[in-house]
Amino acid sequence: MQRKILLTFLFSVILGGLSFSQVNPSSRYIPGKTPVGFESEINAFLKQDSVSFPPSGAVLFAGSSTIRKWDNLAVDFKEITVIRRGFGGSTMEALNYYLNDIVLPYRPATIVVYEGDNDLAAGVTPDKLIARSDTFITRVHQQLPHTTIWFLSVKPSFARKHLISLQTATNQGLKKLARKRPMTKFIDISRVMKDLKGKLRKDLFESDSLHVNSECYRLWAEYMKKTMGIKK
Repeated sequence: MQRKILLTFLFSVILGGLSFSQVNPSSRYIPGKTPVGFESEINAFLKQDSVSFPPSGAVLFAGSSTIRKWDNLAVDFKEITVIRRGFGGSTMEALNYYLNDIVLPYRPATIVVYEGDNDLAAGVTPDKLIARSDTFITRVHQQLPHTTIWFLSVKPSFARKHLISLQTATNQGLKKLARKRPMTKFIDISRVMKDLKGKLRKDLFESDSLHVNSECYRLWAEYMKKTMGIKK
């Protein structure tokens, strides 16, 4: 009888510990410099997680400043629970590096990825970027096989119009990759950024002609929700 009581007690302690760890994960941080940088940004996310850890099964938006500056993300996607993990200047290489810090621990049902802008500007070839995106898919699905991954197209901009041919090649590669890999999809967000004549709208950009404004984000959200099947 005493053994049975002891086993019951130990089992309850283990379950309690698991439940507690899911709600209040132990504090983690990046102790020093990494090969890809962005340590302070990642540590800020980890600190935030230690205070209030996001629920599993949410929709994770990850990537560069296009995600980081989406201040109205929760409002634009009010129909779902979102987690925003964008860090300005990031690349696909950096996102892969921090996969175990700001992607996998959340166990999201869906991941929306925006990378490529900074990669191409830094000289990364479209083929290399697609290969790194493929690595991202593999690593995510090794741990989360039922998680859907949506890649957003690299957006056109006036500040980086000299990269348009590389952006086009990258987007074509991402589209092909999404067709090849299970649980992986592609959204061309540039489709809502042009006027009736097919020209890029200047009124959708901030003064730097690179980052988009709240109206562009709103248009993206409406188009994405229809494409992703998110009901209002």
